[in-house]
Amino acid sequence: MAVEDGEGGARSIEEGAADFLEKNRAPREIEAAWNEWINRGGSEVWARPGLSRAERSIATISIMSVLRDEHTLRVHIEAGLANGLTRLQIGEVIMHSAVYAGTPQALRSMQIAYEVFEELDSAQAEVVGTGD
Repeated sequence: MAVEDGEGGARSIEEGAADFLEKNRAPREIEAAWNEWINRGGSEVWARPGLSRAERSIATISIMSVLRDEHTLRVHIEAGLANGLTRLQIGEVIMHSAVYAGTPQALRSMQIAYEVFEELDSAQAEVVGTGD
């Protein structure tokens, strides 16, 4: 199933779930059940009408920031970029959360966003550098 990303593109729910599962692996003994649960639950939420994928990414980034879930925040900052958010928008979401969830939480979340952006830039530079 393809879902509009709100920016004129579409990405399948299955692609998003596969990316998530690759970054959040379960032990072999429970892997099949875990994968089914993630695919079913995540697909249903992300495929619902009413919000674009970019808007859902904004909500998820703000929730993970407030919960101080650093691992999932990193995953969803990358997903937000893939769903059409800009770095500025991600920064604004985190800055906005400072008013409601506190500055220490926002400082750490902004640091995580910076680290994710640096990692992506570094990976992109390596790809560009290998093409010469």
